[in-house]
Amino acid sequence: MAGEIYTLGAWRVKPGQEEAFISAWKELGDYFLSLPTPPGPGQLIQSLDDPHQFYSFGPWPSLEAVQAMRGDPRTPRMIGNLSALCDEAKPGGYRLVATAP
Repeated sequence: MAGEIYTLGAWRVKPGQEEAFISAWKELGDYFLSLPTPPGPGQLIQSLDDPHQFYSFGPWPSLEAVQAMRGDPRTPRMIGNLSALCDEAKPGGYRLVATAP
């Protein structure tokens, strides 16, 4: 568990932009897989109660891999493609500190 690094984003998608957001998120995933140190499988979930609320998350092999992704000049454009479809976007990095059985 120690050292497990994740990225997680909370996305409030503009009404009518849900399908475009899902497509842009898949493009982001393809971009991440092209990086020298790609992440593990990403997940995109949509709220059952509020179809405009999405969360994305996925594991990375190391903090250095996340830092390299953020330092890549293509990253701001790729994240910007998602953010442009949202009223609110909060991507971030996290570390795993506990699990439940």
